[in-house]
Amino acid sequence: MNSKGFTLIELVVVIVILGILAVTAVPKYINLQAEAQTSILEGVKVAMQGASALVHSKSLVAGNHKILPSATPTVEIADDVVISITYGYPSDSKNEWRDTLLDLDLSAFAFVTTGGSIIVYLAENDEPTSTLQDCLTFYTVPTGVGLKPEFGTNKCY
Repeated sequence: MNSKGFTLIELVVVIVILGILAVTAVPKYINLQAEAQTSILEGVKVAMQGASALVHSKSLVAGNHKILPSATPTVEIADDVVISITYGYPSDSKNEWRDTLLDLDLSAFAFVTTGGSIIVYLAENDEPTSTLQDCLTFYTVPTGVGLKPEFGTNKCY
């Protein structure tokens, strides 16, 4: 008997093999969005580090990096662009970070200030209440002369 085509067993084997491939490959692609969001926030962190370094270098040149924050020291980073500083680094002013230091799409990113930190997060997410939450980037002002600010990015899941 000369028949052409596939037997039922051959079709079942192919379907099982495709199912196994799908089960092993799909989880890798499902988490791509979280990884992409984390990468975007890492980029924001690098931009914050660059802005902070610029302000700190201007503060060192001006010689006001040791002035106590209670005296509200400032530094001019461009013509008529003045930034408040804390021990020579940008302060935790949400408006200065949002409007002057970072050039971000405000429909995609949001800013919040909490406990001496600026938190930048994706606007589609809920507003964070601390720097310990997932899916955000933060900047924490230094707490004394000669100390550096803290930068961090928490992964998205």
